Amino acid sequence: MKTRQILLSVVATTCLFTSQVNATYSPSSNTSIDKTINLHAVEQDMQFLASDQRQGRSIGSQGILEAEDYIAAQFKSLGLKYYGNNESFKQKFQLHHFLPTEINVTLNNESIAKENLAFIGTAPTIDWNEQKVNVVSVSADDDIKEVMNNLNSQGDNALVLVHPNHAELFTRYQKSFQRGIKTTSQKQRSSLVLALTDLPKVTSLKVLAKVTQNKMNVANMVAVLPGTEKADEFIIFSAHHDHLGVKQNSNADKIYNGANDDASGVTAVLNLARHFSQTEHKRSIMFVTFTAEESGLIGSKYFTDFIDADKIKAMINIEMIGKASEFGAGKYWMTGFERSNLADIFNKNLKPNDSQVYADPYLKYGLFYRSDNASLAKLGVAAHSFSSTQISNDEDYHQASDDLASLDLAQMTDVIKSIAMGSKSLINGEDTPSKIELAEPKAPRLIY
Repeated sequence: MKTRQILLSVVATTCLFTSQVNATYSPSSNTSIDKTINLHAVEQDMQFLASDQRQGRSIGSQGILEAEDYIAAQFKSLGLKYYGNNESFKQKFQLHHFLPTEINVTLNNESIAKENLAFIGTAPTIDWNEQKVNVVSVSADDDIKEVMNNLNSQGDNALVLVHPNHAELFTRYQKSFQRGIKTTSQKQRSSLVLALTDLPKVTSLKVLAKVTQNKMNVANMVAVLPGTEKADEFIIFSAHHDHLGVKQNSNADKIYNGANDDASGVTAVLNLARHFSQTEHKRSIMFVTFTAEESGLIGSKYFTDFIDADKIKAMINIEMIGKASEFGAGKYWMTGFERSNLADIFNKNLKPNDSQVYADPYLKYGLFYRSDNASLAKLGVAAHSFSSTQISNDEDYHQASDDLASLDLAQMTDVIKSIAMGSKSLINGEDTPSKIELAEPKAPRLIY
């Protein structure tokens, strides 16, 4: 689709949507949650964001640009403000992708098969011999994870000889390294090369490898609704608008639409913005959709460089609310339930409606640190993710089948309404959740 056609499509959709929104959300109308958050608006957002035309919203793609333009248009229609020194609703930055492409390793004059090699780094070329590199052996009894973590925190070039007893973990590292490194920094870092071998000693070596660097222009979407009395205090509603794009697979459908993950969360943010733009709120509200969440929370990590964490009183991060939870349709759970008292505040606000937010029932998956809330939680902010998906048996997660047909948008609308009700006293400045206790700092990761 040509750029002009895309822009016309976004503008046309926005104009139609805005006229419908204005009819429902005029200041003189009844501003109850049932009128400001409705199934029609949810359907319209989801149909745009999760459409095949968006091609799965992978970072750097035309599809994600169209999604960002749509989000910006909705923010503009509501009269929201830019954040800080941003010149638009787009917080733009550049992402660097360092991708391993070629590698040849010779040990003791014997070539190592490609399937027994893995490497990661940002230097464009690797040209090592025994005088230029540290050789580290991982024996059959060693803890390969501990060795790799230590090397990662040291940041030195290293050739790692991995005993075949660790073949399974070696394969995991290999698959992970094949995806390369995505970072906002251009700084040249060291490289690690892994060879699966039972050689007891290396007398000579030659390592040759190449890494390609691609640059992508990406953006978080950030909008502010200023508060009346506590304008320097913020409540954040967030989600991520990126997904996995188009992939080769054995099925006819190769578009990973990311309807649940996380067009559903973005739709929630947009509908919460429409709702709260028609209510009184003493605190300022920030509506954020992050990019590059699927690449390692890169967008939210970048965002933290431009905020004062002490002014962020809570973050409600919304992840995958398109399916009914194990607690029932329209009900949802929160990660890190015991890490702050945010759930207590929500449940106090929800009690009159005989409702509640539940504790994360999937603790073994470590979900608290797997979404964008983690970037702010690490600063002490009461930042949690809210979800309804039964992640333990969700066959559509990170699959091409994560499309609109797999979702229940009516129950999703109920979840969004409940989140609006649950956060009412936060918005009004009546309640402030406790901060998250900061964990002991981990060793730095200097390579990957």
